[in-house]
Amino acid sequence: MTRRQEIIEILRGETLSLQDLSIFLKVHIKEILEDIPHIEKSIRPQARLVIVPAHCQKCRFTFRDRRKIKTPSRCPKCKGTWLKPPLFQIQDA
Repeated sequence: MTRRQEIIEILRGETLSLQDLSIFLKVHIKEILEDIPHIEKSIRPQARLVIVPAHCQKCRFTFRDRRKIKTPSRCPKCKGTWLKPPLFQIQDA
C-alpha cells in the first residue's frame, strides 16, 4: 500500500491535522503537503476531502477563504500565533 493510499484509509476514519498524519506515518510534513492535492483529485467522485479551516485560539478568527493547506503563521486580526491547524477528513459522496 502506498503512502497516499494509507492517508486515504486513515482520513476515512478520523479527522486529523497534517502534523498528526506525519507523526502517524513517520514522514515529514512536507511530504504530506505534497500528497494532499493528489489525494483530493484521486478520490473524486466517490468521496471528497473535507478541510476544517484553521482558526486563532486567541480571538477565534477563522481562516475560511484560505486556499493554502498548511497552517498559517499568524492571525491577521490579532497578530497572535496561537493557531489551531486545519483538519482533514474524507467523506463518501
